[in-house]
Amino acid sequence: MEPVCHVGEAAVRRLRELDLTPEDVHRPIAGGLAEARMCTEMDAPGMAGYAFWSRSNRTFRERMTPNAWTFSNAQSILRTINPSGTFAITAVSGSGMVGEEAADFVGDVRTKNPKGSAVAKLVERNFKQLPLFSVFDEGMENEVEVNDLPTWFLLYKSSSAGLMFELSLPVQMHGKYVDSWRERIILDDNPFLGAEFDIKRLDEMPPATPVDVPVKFRGAV
Repeated sequence: MEPVCHVGEAAVRRLRELDLTPEDVHRPIAGGLAEARMCTEMDAPGMAGYAFWSRSNRTFRERMTPNAWTFSNAQSILRTINPSGTFAITAVSGSGMVGEEAADFVGDVRTKNPKGSAVAKLVERNFKQLPLFSVFDEGMENEVEVNDLPTWFLLYKSSSAGLMFELSLPVQMHGKYVDSWRERIILDDNPFLGAEFDIKRLDEMPPATPVDVPVKFRGAV
């Protein structure tokens, strides 16, 4: 399935239909970046990637909850839920052509890490529930089970050019990776291009070289 890609003014309009602004998308990426930059080789392997994921979702929640958005950690998916209760958003690390309009084919953009059954069911429900260009019905039942909500992915990826990102609606997986999208929203304005950030920080850091420290045990006094 070839996704519909919203770029430029079309992307801003589509965000507006989802009760979002470009700044609402930029802010969680900035929050994740700031947190990942705090990590060093002294941290656990992969800590920077984990920190980016956690803090980007937290920052999005902190920005949106004053506007009546809510959130859920059900099944370890960090969802932020629109006030209408009709869809959710979660920040997820991506790979491939994230943020590039030219990505047309299945697998050009995918999640960076393999996903389990909870995400597989989420993606399947997205595929079954949403017609193309869905603008959510104001009259829909607000008490929908959180795991049944259509869920968009705020994908981010570290690259040699800086951080790339897009807001996209996943609809299919091949193997363990989400790699098919019904819609992709790509903003022209990317304030994270050229950001001074070591791209290896979002990959697993190699384990530190072991250091032998001689220890002498004293006898009991």
